[in-house]
Amino acid sequence: MHCEHEHDDGAYVLGALSPAERAAYESHLATCSFCREAVADISALPDVLSRLDAKEFAKLLDPTLTGGQSHPGASLRDWATSEWATLAPDAKRRKAGVRKKSAFSVRVMSTAAAAVLVAIIGVGLFAWTRDNAAPAAPPAGPAIAMTAVQNVSPVSASVRLTSTPGGTKIDLVCSYSKAATRPYTFRLIAYGPDEQQEQLGSWQATPGAEFTMPGVTHFGGDSLSRLELVQFDGKVLLAYDVP
Repeated sequence: MHCEHEHDDGAYVLGALSPAERAAYESHLATCSFCREAVADISALPDVLSRLDAKEFAKLLDPTLTGGQSHPGASLRDWATSEWATLAPDAKRRKAGVRKKSAFSVRVMSTAAAAVLVAIIGVGLFAWTRDNAAPAAPPAGPAIAMTAVQNVSPVSASVRLTSTPGGTKIDLVCSYSKAATRPYTFRLIAYGPDEQQEQLGSWQATPGAEFTMPGVTHFGGDSLSRLELVQFDGKVLLAYDVP
């Protein structure tokens, strides 16, 4: 025997129905013994889920964390079976006392098992993602305008410095004058202790265009001393002395 509400038991127990759907389903329960039995069989689901711990779930997903070799799915099934057996002794006794299960009862237990595993995986993945997320990026510094070395420069630029574990990240925004007659190649140079230098990148600027470039230097915040924007022939156009 089938019921038009046969797939609503799990959603009802887990509180996933809307208020209107829940009211309609509860009215239906008053007249349908099959749905009442289905709800009774999986009524322990909320308690099962409340017992889930993020660290223990990580072990279920990856048994190698505890030296095991089993498949994660097997661990999940074993855990769900163990918890279900603990929380639903009445259901176990009913099963032991009945030799033949109807197709409807089998469907109910399959739905319950699927609901448990789906809910466990969803909660566990959220916890795993939260606990294993990449560390937040360090805050970027303010955009600072580079100073023209010559009285008149065909380019203007700003830099934003961000400290990183391996040095300093530098984000450059460069604008080339519309009055320029042809493209030119420019380079960004970083200076460290004892006039050590490192080229962070080079680009060809087009008149009237804006160019952006992210770069990284191994000079850290305590060793990076100066940035220079240099023309193709080695002429320094813009500079920034790092305080």
